[in-house]
Amino acid sequence: MKSLSLVHVLLDYDYPQVFVARDIIGVRYICMVCEETAKGPVFVCMPISSKRCDALLKGKVDLRIVYDEPEVREYYLAEPDNLNVEFQARHQVMDALPLNWLPEPGLTFDFDEVLLKAQELNSTVAYASLSVPEATGEPRIRSRKLSAFLSIYQSVLKNLARSSAKSSGKPIPKNEEPYESDVFGFSYGSFTVQIRSADPCDILGENKALVSAFQLLNEFLDVAGQPDSAMEFLSSLKGHAASSLISLLSFVSENNCQFINSWSTPGMASSNKSRIRAASAQNIIQRCRLREDLGVESLELLGIVDSADVSAGTWKILVDGVPYSGGVKEGSGINLAGITLHGRYVFRCEEKIEISLGSGRESRKLSLISLEAR
Repeated sequence: MKSLSLVHVLLDYDYPQVFVARDIIGVRYICMVCEETAKGPVFVCMPISSKRCDALLKGKVDLRIVYDEPEVREYYLAEPDNLNVEFQARHQVMDALPLNWLPEPGLTFDFDEVLLKAQELNSTVAYASLSVPEATGEPRIRSRKLSAFLSIYQSVLKNLARSSAKSSGKPIPKNEEPYESDVFGFSYGSFTVQIRSADPCDILGENKALVSAFQLLNEFLDVAGQPDSAMEFLSSLKGHAASSLISLLSFVSENNCQFINSWSTPGMASSNKSRIRAASAQNIIQRCRLREDLGVESLELLGIVDSADVSAGTWKILVDGVPYSGGVKEGSGINLAGITLHGRYVFRCEEKIEISLGSGRESRKLSLISLEAR
């Protein structure tokens, strides 16, 4: 016996005729009505791999082939009274299904995989796809690429969430992270990272900070093919949000891979899907090189000066015991020689995020533009 639970309904007519179920250890089963009895419908259930199930959901293989050419000849029959709860399926010894049980050829399905996953997990979900050469035949990517991409992608979402919160008048404090996200799987074709909210969602399965970040990211990707519109979008954001998006563009350009971002919440009618190609990324990067102000934010630091190196033009200030360090902005005319060590000052700085494309590691560069003794 197997204990199964319904996951996705693929065909419904008065009741679910074809559906995907899952057992207690996560194995998927394709289930189809095969008989009608006085007690109700009888379903034949068969284990199916994630790869083949995904192909079935995307319409790449029809239901007849799934049953007629099974990956494993392991069959179960189920007569559930209620598909809304766990039900039992009993093992059947047979070499193949009777011909009268098989569906007609050509029965295919075309489902929104991202929306289905969001509904299954009751969570905000995204599929981030990279068309890298090594992923053509299997879910495979160079580890350094994946590590760098995940760091950049996380930086993009974090800074877009902060930008959105600031625009709505509810800024997120710098010492707070707006959310956490988990990678929970990979897909075939292009290398697709499946990401979900790690934090608790509301009763609708939504993480508001993550939703706002995905919305802004896909809005940008939608205009990426129009350099003027893309630059206008980046100019409206500026600061760290713009800087992290530029890092994403640089990753796409350097690795010559198309990037597709699809996301959904359980309550959406369909997932939202946007993409950018390497050529579009390169066009925007060329323009960004003429706009040094895009990735810069203003930062005011009130604290105690710990050190000041006149010859190197570097400094360190303690703000409530937290150290900040940086250099003097070129052309600002500031001379650190007049600073009183351990004195109280206001440092007005430009803060810029720099992300290493090799590692994806994020660093912050502070440039002093003015100071005032307190």
